[in-house]
Amino acid sequence: MNAQPIDPLRALPANTEAEAALLGAALIDNRVLVDLPVNLTPAHFFEPIHARIYDRILTHRALGKAVTSITLRPDFEADEGLKELGGPTYLARLTADGQGLLAPRELAEQIYDLALLRELVSVGRNLVEGAMNTSEDIAPDALLAQTQSALADVSASAAHSAKRNPPLGATPYSWPDPATLPTRQWLLGHWLLRGEITAIIAPGDTGKSTISGTMALCLASGRPLLGKPLPRGPQAVWIFNLEDGTDELDRQMAAACAFHDIGPEDCGDRLYLDSGLVQPLCTANENQEGFALAEEVFVQLAATIRDRHIATVIVDPFVSSHAVQENNNGAIDAIAKRWKRLAQETGCAVVLVHHTKKLGGREVTAEDGRGAVALRDAARVVLPLNPMSQVEAEELGIADPALRRSLVRIDTGKANRAPPDAATWIKLEGQSLENGSELEPPDFVGVATLWEKPDVFQGLTTWHLYMVQQGLAAGDWRESVQAKDWVGHLIAKVAGLSAETDKGRIKAILRTWRKNGALAVEHRTVNGRDVPFVIVGKPVEPSEIGTRPHLQTCGAESAEDDPC
Repeated sequence: MNAQPIDPLRALPANTEAEAALLGAALIDNRVLVDLPVNLTPAHFFEPIHARIYDRILTHRALGKAVTSITLRPDFEADEGLKELGGPTYLARLTADGQGLLAPRELAEQIYDLALLRELVSVGRNLVEGAMNTSEDIAPDALLAQTQSALADVSASAAHSAKRNPPLGATPYSWPDPATLPTRQWLLGHWLLRGEITAIIAPGDTGKSTISGTMALCLASGRPLLGKPLPRGPQAVWIFNLEDGTDELDRQMAAACAFHDIGPEDCGDRLYLDSGLVQPLCTANENQEGFALAEEVFVQLAATIRDRHIATVIVDPFVSSHAVQENNNGAIDAIAKRWKRLAQETGCAVVLVHHTKKLGGREVTAEDGRGAVALRDAARVVLPLNPMSQVEAEELGIADPALRRSLVRIDTGKANRAPPDAATWIKLEGQSLENGSELEPPDFVGVATLWEKPDVFQGLTTWHLYMVQQGLAAGDWRESVQAKDWVGHLIAKVAGLSAETDKGRIKAILRTWRKNGALAVEHRTVNGRDVPFVIVGKPVEPSEIGTRPHLQTCGAESAEDDPC
């Protein structure tokens, strides 16, 4: 069969009368543009003068101005293209019969569809012209790839422009049976949720990359390495680290796998790791011409996520994934919402690792992300990371500074889809890669592991509280830690602690007993000064004491004065 030749002069699909009718309707009643079923742009118009007229209408409307054929006239006094149609009087002719007001939505859809068809015709003609070129410079595979890329661009443009939705309306509530509603798609505890953004916010040297890498390992292996359940089992995860090279990323992941005894058989093909130094990632740009999202990058991300069935994407750090000023709240808002749209379109969880602003020594909260607040607002879960403070270490009896610096607390600073979790404590360990030689030592790499926070009440029972209350009833004990008769000395004696080395723990015990009403503070005048004393609050009844503790858990007073 002989192929029919393509007539290059054949008219492209267009309807300039429909374009004129829609423009006339818009000039008569600007409100018709609000309810269009597609995101119609000037580029969708076939007739160049129609495109310019539509562009000026949109510009005036964006400034809040009413647009008519009269107010638009000064913009086209010198337009050469309009002179061929009769000059500015053409604007008045557009509004002459008002036929476009009868069906503006349908006209807009037709203009949009015809523009899309013209794009497809262009792709097809380029394909035919390339295929007809039999010179050695033309590679069929390259031509096919170019055509597929061009079609993908047309599809992406159509997806971005089309909004074929009915007019807004109120939907009656359907009263579903609660038991039949699907559960939220949590992937790792209440940290990661399909279709949503999780923001990790931390200062430098807190181990945020190490911790996020271990989260990825939890997902890929299906093992709760950080104490969080995986209700949907192992999941594919993609780490996109934009600061470190491939060798360093390999060291970090190899160390974590060695520490947690995880091998390729545990993760299968569910772990993906890329360096932004090798494969750059830039989702938005900002220059003298303004701000623009890199839509093609998100299209490629979505294609990879779907192709690899990826459940979670980790971008570390967020600031390196775009070329926008961090304080530009409007631009950061657009970027964060585009990430969220990617999460919802692909059904994955997106983790954006972010730095904190300068904190002056105070601990991190969900509000402390550096730059614009739009990222925090777009995220459904915010996880602030804080190194253990000196006060926390004293309360827990941790005297070793190196141990304290290795401990990091993960809080749920924002959790719009679940109740806040209790804090999770992580210990940063050093793992040898065993890659040394006689000439140089092996590399040691930081890894993250779950750390169980000691209970300040470990070994204490209701009996100890009862004995403290008995001591308070028999003597006077002050609230001030500087006083010789500080109540902490009484607690230390009963609990077998040291009022010096266990001072932080004793303070924590006191705060808890005051908070629950077991102890109270009474102000007395001593030598003309107001002095606070600790007294019994709600007394412990003897029937509540239960079994007395064994000798090894009794305090000094109980062992000497009231043996167990």
